Amino acid sequence: MNSTYFKPILVAGAGSALAQTLQAKLEAKGLPFCGACSSQGGLAACQARGWPAIPLGDIETLPERAEALVGAPIEALVDFLHSPLECLLSQAGPEDIDQWAVNNIAQRARLLRACSRSMLARRRGRCLLVSSSAAPRPGKGQGYYAAAKLAGESLYRSIGLELASRGVTACSLRLSWIDAGMGSAFLEGRRQKAEALMPAGRLVTAGEAAQALLFLLQEETVSFNATELNLDGGFSAVKPSC
Repeated sequence: MNSTYFKPILVAGAGSALAQTLQAKLEAKGLPFCGACSSQGGLAACQARGWPAIPLGDIETLPERAEALVGAPIEALVDFLHSPLECLLSQAGPEDIDQWAVNNIAQRARLLRACSRSMLARRRGRCLLVSSSAAPRPGKGQGYYAAAKLAGESLYRSIGLELASRGVTACSLRLSWIDAGMGSAFLEGRRQKAEALMPAGRLVTAGEAAQALLFLLQEETVSFNATELNLDGGFSAVKPSC
């Protein structure tokens, strides 16, 4: 059966390792996409592979700028944006907390607002958030990270509730440990212990995560709406050992 995809696709946070894996799959399938990057390093990573990319910049104009680059209105958003702040809650500085809130909550709300309004004009759109299994079960030092992901999930859930009847759906994909980007740094020296906690005895791969996102970009999967899906190899079902 041939699948119909929402396209073109705006990949926010396109410089991350996981986002790069998804974009490689989009390219292989011939699906048009545009990356949006919050750093020059991210832009350079996309441009080095010949992928269309623009600065995140003024979020209110992002859908129009992406459309100008790919030649068609954006129909899908995949949101990888994340600004790290991992420490005990009492250890973070006031300025760091303020900036965390701007980068991870206010910015995401503005991104989702701008993209969903653009999609509403054509009554067609799909919005996906890349979240984490830490959202409902944070470890020590992950309070800010988990709060940001939970806030994002709430925003995407609301889009699905409010706009599905007008053709715009949304959901979040919760991922466990992945050996890519920030995950690689975390897993250094912890890989064996992490793998032992996984029912399958191995981590979820970046390729598996990207393939799941590709699946959720199909028209046939829009009933996954206003919800959170787990792609964690069964990790969230494991009872912690003493």
